[in-house]
Amino acid sequence: MSQDLWKVMAPRLESNKSNVAWTRRVKNDPSTNYSYGQIHDGALNLAAKLRQLGVAQGDTVALVGPNGPEWGVASFAVWKIGAVLSPVHIGNSEADIRTQLEVVQPKLILAHQPGSKLDGVEFQIVDIEISSELAGQELGEPLNDLSSEECLRIYTSGSTGTPKIVRLSHSNISSNFTACSKIVTINEKDKFLSLLPLSHTFELVGGMLLPLYCGASIVLPKVLTAQEVFDAMKEEQVSVVLAVPRLYRNIKNGMEKKFREGSFLLRGYISLLGALPLGLRRVLNAPLRKQLSPNLRYWVSGGSRLDPSIAKFFRKLGISLRQGYGLTETSPVTCVQEAFPANFDSVGYALEGVEVSIDEPDDLGSGEVLVRGHNVMLGYSDEALTNEVMKGEWFRTGDIGRIDASGNLCLTGRLKRIIVTEAGKNVYPEELETLLERYDGVKEAGIIEVDQRPAVVFAMDDPEQCGPRAKEILKDFNTHTSSHN
Repeated sequence: MSQDLWKVMAPRLESNKSNVAWTRRVKNDPSTNYSYGQIHDGALNLAAKLRQLGVAQGDTVALVGPNGPEWGVASFAVWKIGAVLSPVHIGNSEADIRTQLEVVQPKLILAHQPGSKLDGVEFQIVDIEISSELAGQELGEPLNDLSSEECLRIYTSGSTGTPKIVRLSHSNISSNFTACSKIVTINEKDKFLSLLPLSHTFELVGGMLLPLYCGASIVLPKVLTAQEVFDAMKEEQVSVVLAVPRLYRNIKNGMEKKFREGSFLLRGYISLLGALPLGLRRVLNAPLRKQLSPNLRYWVSGGSRLDPSIAKFFRKLGISLRQGYGLTETSPVTCVQEAFPANFDSVGYALEGVEVSIDEPDDLGSGEVLVRGHNVMLGYSDEALTNEVMKGEWFRTGDIGRIDASGNLCLTGRLKRIIVTEAGKNVYPEELETLLERYDGVKEAGIIEVDQRPAVVFAMDDPEQCGPRAKEILKDFNTHTSSHN
């Protein structure tokens, strides 16, 4: 079966042509809906325009703009003609965007509301229009199957500042969202809330291609504020949210504050919830979930490690918060948790068609996580860099983990971040950061190495209380945590 992205997605767009694909919430105005048919026809029209402008199979086309249906039109148009999409994060500085464009060297740039971000660039800029006036010549332009061909060039500056371009194929991407659809069941009644930049593969694959493949719709908030996120969830009856752990931590902290300030009966009720069977909890807490969204089904966390205490908190309320794991190089999803996992420390099982292995495990079974399967990238644009991270067919993730008795992958840290103390003890900063961020008042915690010893850097909610509160936290933390010297 073809995994050519246009050949996979076009039938879905056509069969759902009258359904809503995107809802754009507009400040002080009614929301605007865009149908699957508009996305399909707009993509064909733009594809014909790109051909007229000389874009051919294998050429790179950059895409700049805020999240929206324009991303669907542009992506499908580029893939329809066999070109390669290179997404650009519109939140980056003008200098960073220019640097990326100079490295990628696109044939042209597709843009929607770029503001001043593209001022002074030397490449041709083409505005994205959602037009249903079909260009007839594009309908009759079949290409050979592109499953194994490159479809995405993802630019990343990397932790060292050395730019890398990750090359992903049609098969990498389509196999990823089709495998995800078998674990996170989605249908045409579902509504996704679009929060993360579509320039990131997590949102592009999980927040755009997955819902459109399954016939669901995507909701765009007016602005990315906490109040608008809650309003959009409730008013649009959102059922699925993909976000980074910080959003869920903020929701948890806000709810806990309300619980603490509530009546004695409310506090007692919340404390007893953990002892009740999951099914009963879901029934009892249905009114609370409806306050968030009447049709809430899944929350999915990705992008960084989710503190298990956050997932446990929402499980107590009968809310499914599922953690996923992957990297841009793995297209991006490798593992996804079950709806209510037994092991909150895990990131779940590998997707269909994906294998996970632990390289040179220690006595505790921990070692570098290796990934093999349909989702592993074609490589970097730099062959030498590719050779560094590939071990035969296996991709070296740089993450440290182990596989539990049930086959779940459990992560402990990053290979390059391990701190080896003078006593020869391995310290995993991510584990300590997770524990520190559970303290009230801690916005973010970082562990760094100073003279072969771990040191803490705090970002506090209240800067004026930073010194005294940080000392209290460290004293309590060191009392209850084994020595890391």
